[in-house]
Amino acid sequence: MKRLVLRALPVVALLVGGLAVVSPRLSGQSAGVPSTKNGEWPSYIADHRGTKYSPLDQVNAANFSKMEIAWRFKTDNLGPRPETKLESTPIMVRGMVYATAGTRRAVVALDPRTGEQKWMYSMDEGERATRWAPRQLSGRGLSFWTDGKGDDRIVYVTTGYRLVELNAKTGQPVATFGAKGVVDLKQGVVIGKDKQIDLEKGEIGLHSTPLVIGDTIIVGASMFEGLGYTYATNSKGVIRAFDARTGKQIWKFNTIPYPGEPGNETWENGSWEWSGNVGV
Repeated sequence: MKRLVLRALPVVALLVGGLAVVSPRLSGQSAGVPSTKNGEWPSYIADHRGTKYSPLDQVNAANFSKMEIAWRFKTDNLGPRPETKLESTPIMVRGMVYATAGTRRAVVALDPRTGEQKWMYSMDEGERATRWAPRQLSGRGLSFWTDGKGDDRIVYVTTGYRLVELNAKTGQPVATFGAKGVVDLKQGVVIGKDKQIDLEKGEIGLHSTPLVIGDTIIVGASMFEGLGYTYATNSKGVIRAFDARTGKQIWKFNTIPYPGEPGNETWENGSWEWSGNVGV
């Protein structure tokens, strides 16, 4: 269980099957750049340094035991079955709480004062997500991007390994990003030397949040856990960066280096070609 303690935002505690919020009171939010200094929690790790820290102190050791539940948000129906392992860390920006939740990895926007659902976005990806995805359920959460002029977007990766951008105010996909708001991250992932993986059954996914730095979105990759299969048949791991405005790929880093890339010589006897996995 993770707890987020902020003065301007209530304590947000993750519970099995839902979100619960407890708070003595709420105050207004800054209209400036999202920051923990403004009473916000703009990313999974709090800030680009990954401090996971807020300087606010309205909630402290002396009064924590006196707090009461203000509202609960149930996530049971955000998918074909209830989720029993909710690990998502909500973010709070511009006076709104955003989180992934449920077995469909839906995105919800909630009023932190009342728990009212402002909007919900969900993608039904069929067996690509429910059967073939190596990282399922609601994942770790989502990210936030802004141009600083009112264009605010929620960024997340679906269970089926698609990068999606939503209008933070409406929950609608951003039409100018990728293909109507979606970038298929399985495109460009290979097995062996250069064989494109199957877009439905190909093994690769992500449960972590995208990393948003400036106008760049950085996305990693994960495979199935455990040792019950042959790694040589896995997709190759990859880290990619995308333009936050358009979804266009900016760069790619192969975690198993190709010829001419640093470290390739350490994969002896041509093992770089037939090896797979190496997510990040």
